[in-house]
Amino acid sequence: MAIYIALSFIFIVFVKKLFKKPLYKWLAVAFVILFPTWDVVFGYLAYYPACFIFSKAEIYETAETDGIYYEGGDDYVYKLSEGNAERTEEERTMVGSIYDVFVKGFYFAEAKVTRESISDTKKKSIPSTFYRCVPVLTSIDKTSPFSPKRCFIVDKIKSRYLVRVTKIRIGILEINLKRVYDRTSGKLMAKFNRVSRWAYFNFLTIPFFNWLEWADYSEAEGSVHCPFDDYLDPFEYKVLRPVK
Repeated sequence: MAIYIALSFIFIVFVKKLFKKPLYKWLAVAFVILFPTWDVVFGYLAYYPACFIFSKAEIYETAETDGIYYEGGDDYVYKLSEGNAERTEEERTMVGSIYDVFVKGFYFAEAKVTRESISDTKKKSIPSTFYRCVPVLTSIDKTSPFSPKRCFIVDKIKSRYLVRVTKIRIGILEINLKRVYDRTSGKLMAKFNRVSRWAYFNFLTIPFFNWLEWADYSEAEGSVHCPFDDYLDPFEYKVLRPVK
């Protein structure tokens, strides 16, 4: 940061000497300030207008089902560490989109995976693959979203209902467009739009080139969402309920 400040000062002095009009000097000042921080500035300025314009929740139809199929969203797969030696390969396979469906009472969950996690912050693209996860226990453990489960590759999707998520991210501002479909009829059953302003990774509380993703900017503390309730209890559970 110190090097950037020094270079910025040299740049502003150079512009001031090259152009006599004060306007160019202030444009240079604005540039060196916004260049490393535009993502955070944009997020703070755009969050409330985006919340007012895009935030929406509409349910047209509900249904009971034994499983849910996910596309988009957290469309990655990863493996638990080898330290979980008591677990099989399928039990160590985790799919990002499939988190707490078994806690809610569903018997299986499926997802289209297009990325593989290679670290906490980096993921690489892979050919589209379908995964299905089922609880390890014969009686579903409803006490924890981390209860044991098996995730494995399948050729065909079994669930009738699709939850599709599209993410639009500009800097620290993110818009999630969630849609629930009946795959048999193609009918749109519900839609939900959530706007998020993620907390940025700070260097002495100053945003600095976070848009380069050199650090994990999306820490939960300090993040805000509109509406907030979907962050606590995903919208699809208001549309799709487990078979009794």
